Amino acid sequence: MALSTHLQMAKIMQQRVLAAYRIRSIAAFFGAQLPADFELEHWVNLPIELMKNIVTKLIATKCAKLWREEMEMKVLMVPALRIYLATTRPRKVNLTAFLSFCPKRLKYQYLKMSVEKISEVAADIEELSLVHTDRNDPDFSHTADGELLQALRRFKRLKVLRIEEICRINMIDLNELCQNLPDLEYLHVHITDDVDQFDFEGLYIAEILKSAIPKLQVFLFDTTGQESAMNALTKCCAENLPNLRVIQDFSSRFSSFEDYESSNEITCTSGSSNLRHLTVKFDFVESCDHLPSAFPLITHLKILWRPNVNAEEYNLTALLQLTHLENLEFSNVPKDIFHLFVEKFGLNLLEISINYDNDVGDEWVELSTGYSLSHLLASCPKLERLEFRANFKEDLEPITFPSNFKEIKMMFMSLYDNEHLRLTDILRAPNLEKITFYDCYFDIEDLRSAITFIREKKMLSKLKELHFALFTTVNTFNSDCFKEIAAFIKCVAASLPDIQVISLDIFYLNGFIGYAPLARSMDIGRVTNDEIFFITEFFQTQIVSSGFVESFVDEELIAILEDYRC
Repeated sequence: MALSTHLQMAKIMQQRVLAAYRIRSIAAFFGAQLPADFELEHWVNLPIELMKNIVTKLIATKCAKLWREEMEMKVLMVPALRIYLATTRPRKVNLTAFLSFCPKRLKYQYLKMSVEKISEVAADIEELSLVHTDRNDPDFSHTADGELLQALRRFKRLKVLRIEEICRINMIDLNELCQNLPDLEYLHVHITDDVDQFDFEGLYIAEILKSAIPKLQVFLFDTTGQESAMNALTKCCAENLPNLRVIQDFSSRFSSFEDYESSNEITCTSGSSNLRHLTVKFDFVESCDHLPSAFPLITHLKILWRPNVNAEEYNLTALLQLTHLENLEFSNVPKDIFHLFVEKFGLNLLEISINYDNDVGDEWVELSTGYSLSHLLASCPKLERLEFRANFKEDLEPITFPSNFKEIKMMFMSLYDNEHLRLTDILRAPNLEKITFYDCYFDIEDLRSAITFIREKKMLSKLKELHFALFTTVNTFNSDCFKEIAAFIKCVAASLPDIQVISLDIFYLNGFIGYAPLARSMDIGRVTNDEIFFITEFFQTQIVSSGFVESFVDEELIAILEDYRC
């Protein structure tokens, strides 16, 4: 017992030393030099503005370590949250980074404790968020219990509630909770499978929803229940809650919470639908004939199709009657239909996502858009964002980009996809702010040319975010290509003054692993990890040789990714 107590005390002392070091580091970030003998108990005596800055930084910075220690939560993070609430009196509280320091097995416990504490000292907040930022599916280990729900009910002025991971909520409890949050405008939750028990076609549940969420504009949800129940709830909301702008999910890969705050104001006739995001799925919609009149204010349209489904039978072209379209997301939609929408709405389109998936069972999918990239961009002079997993015809002239074009996402599935479309041609877009390469095959010489142009300040001068997602295993790893990608990232970090976020993920087993934690794990020989998705699985299924580690682990690259993490 004495030995156990001694070890526990040693652990506490170690965490206190590490916490004091971290506070000194953050203080230095704000230009304050704390003494070398600074200890944790001294931080409450710091100047109030400096202390506010320190705790705000602590609460907003995500954990980048390979493991999580509950002692760090007890010694540093929980006290920081209390000081943050007491000194800043926030209107918005985001628990995402705070809970990233918590061991996975204890996340619900600390979520509940945090919400209870906030409800006691800051019940007048307007936003409470726990955001899922990982590329992988969120982990839901618990269902919201009575204590958590009671604490949430105290936030009478809440306008935004986002619980996107850790815990689900029963449909019955969700209705009751919303009855106590009369000003709620934005809600994102995961509903348990009790959703299967509801008859969403009956008037009773429609009246309950009307009463529970009268001001709600965005209702995002997923469920562990059946897809038919989720579709039924979506349909019920669309038909009975005219104030809603977004139901179930955004109809654009580019849309996010920030769009809710700056949404386009279009006058809505009293009693008519205010829906702005519409998703049309081949296995859900029976016909598109009624959709333009039922939802006349649609700005974002997503169509999910399959090659063997007859578009004429469902009358997809009826959607051409919509009059406010600004954003298109098309998946496996016939290219002649895609062309009709570009021709009709191109002058007003701000965002396009076009995806042709060549992995849809035994069905053959034509990957070509039928456009050259120049032709598509010329047809959409206001375009700001483009995502494509599709082929373009060859451009015979240099590509001209719209003046507002600022984001591109690309996926090349093989060396033969868009082989004529050079990386340097795309990166010449003068106002690009964000780039995502998803499993792209790169020509090494093209990468080297891009690096040269960046160093010479001839491209990407306004870039703020750069994201890579690479599919690789030990057997498929191309060290030459990886070295050039690493060199590209290092060049961006060293040469571009506006860059804020850089990420590199490894796609593996239908999930993603951050390069930095995977490489660090290799470097120190840590082959299991309960906190970070897929690291354990990677080492269980791959034979990692010392030669592979030497080629894969790049300390400078790791440091850059940790410095520029979001």
